[in-house]
Amino acid sequence: MKKWILALVLALIAPSAAMAHSNLESSDPEDGSTVTEPVKALSLEFSAGIEGKSTMTLNGPDGEVDIRDIKVNRNVMTGTLAEPLPDGDWTVAYSVISEDGHPIDGEVKFTTSDQGGKTPDEEADETQKVEPHSEADPMNNEDGDKAVEQAEQEGNTDSLQENNADTDTKAEKGSNSMLTVGLIVAAIVLLAIIVMAFRRKK
Repeated sequence: MKKWILALVLALIAPSAAMAHSNLESSDPEDGSTVTEPVKALSLEFSAGIEGKSTMTLNGPDGEVDIRDIKVNRNVMTGTLAEPLPDGDWTVAYSVISEDGHPIDGEVKFTTSDQGGKTPDEEADETQKVEPHSEADPMNNEDGDKAVEQAEQEGNTDSLQENNADTDTKAEKGSNSMLTVGLIVAAIVLLAIIVMAFRRKK
């Protein structure tokens, strides 16, 4: 009879003790997931209530990242980040205390990808690759070459036009000179004819 009573007591106590323990049920980001959207906050949901002294930390490629405003609301613990996470592998380590005072530790791992952000090491590498700023030399690029070629063509065109103008001017002067000589010769011939006509009359 005593054995039956003891078994009944244990059967009643065991479920209560199991219900008092808090196990992680879900997280955001999810454990083992790859996230392509900006991660600005963390959320852990447990199977039962947890104490306010529960906490969590976040570690990534460059060490620990500060989690702000860690709050506990019944069975959910949340925290916000100062800025979205860059690409990399991340681990959320939580340490919670269940309602019965039993401590529970665990981890949630996830990966961020295509975030557009960069780790400090990546930013330092890009900074070292940047060359000192220098003014562009228009003579050393394609636009400069085109500008020079166009200027040369315009210069050749102007020179050709000037040469044509000089030729036209010289031709015009030559024509005027020939016309003047022709008029003088015609006048001389005409004067000679007049003189010869007067002599014959005499």
